[in-house]
Amino acid sequence: MREGFSFQAGAGGIALAFVQFLKQMMLDAGVKARFVRGGSTEHLVQLLEEGLTDYILDGQTFDLAGVASIASDPRHVSTSPFTSYNYHGKGNFATMVDVSVLGATEVDLDFNANVNTHSDGVLLHGIGGWQNCLFAGCSVLAVPSFRDRIPVIVDEVTTLSGPSDLIDVVVTERGIAINPRREDLIDKVKGSELPIRTIGELKDEVEAIVGGKPEPPALLDRPVAVVKWVDGTVLDTIWQVDC
Repeated sequence: MREGFSFQAGAGGIALAFVQFLKQMMLDAGVKARFVRGGSTEHLVQLLEEGLTDYILDGQTFDLAGVASIASDPRHVSTSPFTSYNYHGKGNFATMVDVSVLGATEVDLDFNANVNTHSDGVLLHGIGGWQNCLFAGCSVLAVPSFRDRIPVIVDEVTTLSGPSDLIDVVVTERGIAINPRREDLIDKVKGSELPIRTIGELKDEVEAIVGGKPEPPALLDRPVAVVKWVDGTVLDTIWQVDC
């Protein structure tokens, strides 16, 4: 967080809480963002109206406060995700975002992430602009350590949606794991009161709580989908679950 920084946060509960906490930190430090990237919500609109950001660059509006703002405030700028986050487009500004706060269904020990399937192998989610957000200067996955007794941190993700070299920080309620490749971030938090842990430590603690690793899903040899990277490269195949 510094004067003129930028960030993206979505409309999920964790992202909304992040914006509220960040807002107070910005007020305390006297820092203003150059722009924030939405999915706009009432929380981002408040930043704009209170002078904490110069612009909202909006890819979609999530609530009525966002709709009213984009209709009336010229600083609330409509941007098409098909241009602004298009890997092949000249208007792509994904790499200009300093921090993105995202979710995931699974993260593995190598910091690969899954947003398409859950640990049961069922295809439940599309990718949207999630992959593009990973090109931010610091990509943060804010996730619970387990969902419905199923650990979120696993040995290997069920489906590869995003590669480890673009995922920088995993934040859970049990601690924060920083990708070892981000030595700059690790150096910045040395001596802080943040609960920095290795991702392996987080995984071991949660498995001890839930009684061990879950059984892997039973899959058939019939493909139901493929996962592509932003440049068209095929990352993974999603296979039919044997029900």
